Amino acid sequence: MGKERISGWQFFLLTVNYALGTAFFIRPGSMIASTKQDGWIIPLVAGAFAVLVACIWILLANANPKLSIIQISLKVAGKPVGGLIAIVYIWYFIQTASWVTRNLGDFMKTILMPHTPITVFHVMFLLIACYAAIRGIETIARTSELLTPFILLVLFVIYIAALNEWHGDRLLPMFQSDLIKLMKDSAPVIGFPYLETITILMLAPYVKSRFKTSLLLGLIAVTLLLCGIVFVTIGVMGAARSSHLLYPLYTIVKELRIAEFIEHLESTIVIVWLIWIFLKLCIAYFCAVEGICQLFQLKDRTWIAIPLVLLVSGLAISLNDNVVANIDWDRRYIFPYSCLFSIVLPLLLLILTWIHKQRQKGKELSP
Repeated sequence: MGKERISGWQFFLLTVNYALGTAFFIRPGSMIASTKQDGWIIPLVAGAFAVLVACIWILLANANPKLSIIQISLKVAGKPVGGLIAIVYIWYFIQTASWVTRNLGDFMKTILMPHTPITVFHVMFLLIACYAAIRGIETIARTSELLTPFILLVLFVIYIAALNEWHGDRLLPMFQSDLIKLMKDSAPVIGFPYLETITILMLAPYVKSRFKTSLLLGLIAVTLLLCGIVFVTIGVMGAARSSHLLYPLYTIVKELRIAEFIEHLESTIVIVWLIWIFLKLCIAYFCAVEGICQLFQLKDRTWIAIPLVLLVSGLAISLNDNVVANIDWDRRYIFPYSCLFSIVLPLLLLILTWIHKQRQKGKELSP
């Protein structure tokens, strides 16, 4: 870990960029498809649940200060069991990086360069992520701090320009879904992107201050941004059309016209998404590399980061390229799968932390 440190503000930006990296473009269509005009409510329900889960993460981090989730596992569960938990988390980080890489490849091949082999996109971005992981979390945090204002500026301009096409009657009728249906439809969104943010706990030792505040405010900002994009998408395109699009925001920008002569602005939104994917991939890749180094007590990240490019690229290629199958897997399994890493294991580690502290107190009191 060395002397690397990031501020609470940088950690806040990393949390927002990590959670929104792919969800901002992929999730709106599925949320609208499930609840139509009430799709904008789903991020609010999912965000509220995520904040509660984040309190578990904060308790775990506070009980084990200056330790990552890999180090916590090794400390409170011992080397055999803790090592197994650490390997499970490292696998999850690698798998997340492969999902992000595949999302990038699918978008580039489907929308921009259909004749280019998808592996080219994977390797191109993974090599940059590899270099960023070697350079360390400070470099990634500063890159995030530099690029985030550009992302927000582009999104703000798009929001303002889309107001000409926004019609409130497309949001009617509202509140047609009951609470049970909203909670059921919110489960996939809770799984991705909210519970996936457990990866951020790998960065806890690097945060100078305000870890708790930055994490909670980051999740709240993610909730508001997701709610806003779904609200705008429904108002501009209508629930029926939006629900059938894989990338509704891209379609909005593609059809947007400003002052009757400025059109085809989709290149701007492509740049924004590539930046977001790049930041999320760098964070997930760094956490995977750092997790391996912490597990095996390695000081040099270089020789772990380089071969990991091949593993992540291979996993990204092996993922199911059937869109219907991916949607079905997301709807059925993403929530329980994410719960294992984000709720079950953290609660187990929290209990083991309490037991570990009780044993330490007992040893101190014994003569």
